Amino acid sequence: MRFRTFLLLLALTLVSSAALAESGAPGWAPPDARLEQQLRELGLDSSQREKTQAILGEAKRTREEIDGRLQKAFDEMRNLLEQASPDEAAVMSQADRIGAIRTEGRKAMLRALLAVRADLTPAQREKLNEMMRRDGPPWRRGVHPQVPVTR
Repeated sequence: MRFRTFLLLLALTLVSSAALAESGAPGWAPPDARLEQQLRELGLDSSQREKTQAILGEAKRTREEIDGRLQKAFDEMRNLLEQASPDEAAVMSQADRIGAIRTEGRKAMLRALLAVRADLTPAQREKLNEMMRRDGPPWRRGVHPQVPVTR
């Protein structure tokens, strides 16, 4: 009974934290939107704006696709944990799937960030680094903007 209660509480925590992050909780914005805002502050030339818009457009499509798969994976986890006697191996396997999807999302955001940074001047990269220290890097979901980010 304790194990089942623990699993149910774990599932509720996982599902509610994912829902909170995806719901537009205060201080949260999609990572590509946060990066886009930071880039607006850099004063990019028209060529840079065009390139970064293409990169961020693709990043948004990728994020939306990954977020959909993540939501489905959380739904599957909830279904597993709502069973009368959850199969521990199946639950752990699903946790691994959720972790892999999250990692895929972080890597996609990092790819977009690296692609954008490659088109910036050294001064623009430094200013973007300052903004990320101020606001937090775009891949840190749920981090309140006033919390300092250490290197």
